[in-house]
Amino acid sequence: MQNIIGMKVTIMGGLSRYTQIALDMSHRIVQGEFTVGERIYGRSTLASLYNVSPETIRRSLALLAEGGVVKVSQGSGVIILSKDLAYEFIEKYKGKHSLASIKKELRNLLEEKKKMDINLWDMVHNLIEYSDNLKHINPYNPFEIDIESSYKEAGKTIAEVEFWKKTGGTIIAIKRGEQMIISPGPKYTLEVGDTIVVVGDQDVYYKLKQFLNKL
Repeated sequence: MQNIIGMKVTIMGGLSRYTQIALDMSHRIVQGEFTVGERIYGRSTLASLYNVSPETIRRSLALLAEGGVVKVSQGSGVIILSKDLAYEFIEKYKGKHSLASIKKELRNLLEEKKKMDINLWDMVHNLIEYSDNLKHINPYNPFEIDIESSYKEAGKTIAEVEFWKKTGGTIIAIKRGEQMIISPGPKYTLEVGDTIVVVGDQDVYYKLKQFLNKL
C-alpha cells in the first residue's frame, strides 16, 4: 500500500471540495503515484489525510466510482481500476471549469459594457444640456433627433446618404436600443428607431429635418 501522506489537492475555483479531491486523486493515478490494481486507504484515513469529513471523501469516491476510476469495497478500502478513465475524468472537469470561467468572464464584461454605455449616454446628455445653457454664445450646439419610419433611406450608411454634404452636420453619437455608439464612422448605417446626436450651426437642425423627411 502506497503512502499518501502529504498529498495536496489541486484547487480549481468554482468546484466543490469533494470534486477537487476526486480530481487530485485522478491526477495521482495518471502520474503513476497510484497504480492500477493497487488498494489505498479507506474513507476514514483519506478524510484525515485531506483534512475533510468522511462524508466529503465518500462523495469524492462516489464520483470516481461512477466514472469507473476506482472500486470502493466495504472493509476492503479503495481499489484503483483505470488510468485511462482517470484521465477522462480530469478532462471532463477541465472542460466544465473552462466553460464556467468563460461564462463568468463574459458576464463581467457585459456588466462593464453596460456601465460604460450608461456613462457615455449620460455624458452626451450632459453635453447637450450644457450646450443648451450656452446656446446664445455657442454657434455649434449638439441636439438629438429620431429617425422615423418616413425616412426612405434607412439601412444605408452615413457615407452613402452623404450626411455631412446634405446637412452640414456631424453625427457625434447614435443610440440604438440599449447600445450607444460614440463617434460613428461613415460605414455605420442609419436605421429607423435610431436617435442620432448631431452637432452643427443653427441651420443644421432645419436642414436635417428636411433630410429626414420631417417637414
